[in-house]
Amino acid sequence: MKPVAGLALLFAASFAVAADNGVIRGVVNGPGGPEAGVWVIAETTDLPTRFTKVVVTDDKGRYVIPQLPKATYEVWARGYGLADTQKQKATPGKSVNFKAAAATPQQDAEHYPGMYWYSMLNIPGRDQFPGTGEKGNGISTNIKTQEAWVDTLKQSCQSCHALGSMGIRKVPAQFKDDAQSSVGAWGRRTQSGQAMTNMALSLGYMGIDAALKNFADWTDRIEKGELPFAKPERPKGVERNVVVTMWDFSTPYYYLHDGISSYQHDPRVNANGPVYGAPEESTDLIPVVDPVKHRAYQIKHPVQPGTPSSAQLPMQPSAYWGEKPIWDGSSSLHNAMMDAEGRVYFSARFRPAKNPEFCQKGSDHPSAKVMPIAENGRQLAI
Repeated sequence: MKPVAGLALLFAASFAVAADNGVIRGVVNGPGGPEAGVWVIAETTDLPTRFTKVVVTDDKGRYVIPQLPKATYEVWARGYGLADTQKQKATPGKSVNFKAAAATPQQDAEHYPGMYWYSMLNIPGRDQFPGTGEKGNGISTNIKTQEAWVDTLKQSCQSCHALGSMGIRKVPAQFKDDAQSSVGAWGRRTQSGQAMTNMALSLGYMGIDAALKNFADWTDRIEKGELPFAKPERPKGVERNVVVTMWDFSTPYYYLHDGISSYQHDPRVNANGPVYGAPEESTDLIPVVDPVKHRAYQIKHPVQPGTPSSAQLPMQPSAYWGEKPIWDGSSSLHNAMMDAEGRVYFSARFRPAKNPEFCQKGSDHPSAKVMPIAENGRQLAI
């Protein structure tokens, strides 16, 4: 029996060494001892693109960050109720322990999910609807009910902007300096960048006067120190089993509308394969990341001459990019999908808006007879 036991011990030791080679582990302690439900983040720029992995501590404050590629990482801990720890450098196979200090309420709230700040925005009472327009309560007569107001806020504003994020809940200083009021500062910020027309349309539909006053009141209260009325809980139970892995792709100039990594009816399709993004109006460069090689790259989407470009959209200077029109896309890449063979589809624009004659009124095409369409904003790309 001894040789078998020795072999088992040797195997166990070898397995432990192999396992440790790809992990960083340790314990997070706070003012009262081990801290459960705290995030531990490892991040590196040693790979072809920035790579980040996040795990959660267990009941004893322990964590293991698994399957780390060989690199030097900055590792730190963040948890509700705690100030961020100092970042420590580590490589896979090392142990890193943290001692976290208590956070002030203001420090703590800065790490809350944006929706906690967003929830501080006042919703007009039911007695304010239907809106009575510019000469009344400032809410547009388009908005008949409180539910319609909330829906418009979510569909028109929140669908593009993370309204409770730091970049939204804090008004850039230059807009406050240029305007004579908080309402004026909000009016100016919604004219910034190449999305200004969409923002103006949304605000106009809601009733621009009432909307800007409401947004200004929200950010004024935050600037004066008001904090969210609710506090998030730390991860618990199976939530602590989640491992989040992130890669940077595209550039800071462009935004991501959505993306795709697999076929919706069979997640085994494209396993460990590239992830494709849809950058909508911002660029014709489709961002792609290879999660195995940790490599990000871009694929140029072609368009025909005369295709409209977001570079031509009207704008005012941005607080972040100044007068530079950072969007330059023509293809308006949107709604990425993948089929069972791993082919990627986009609703995309690759030509001017006018449809071919067979789509229009007077055509013999069966579809055109039922519903003739003179123009469209997007077509199909594969």
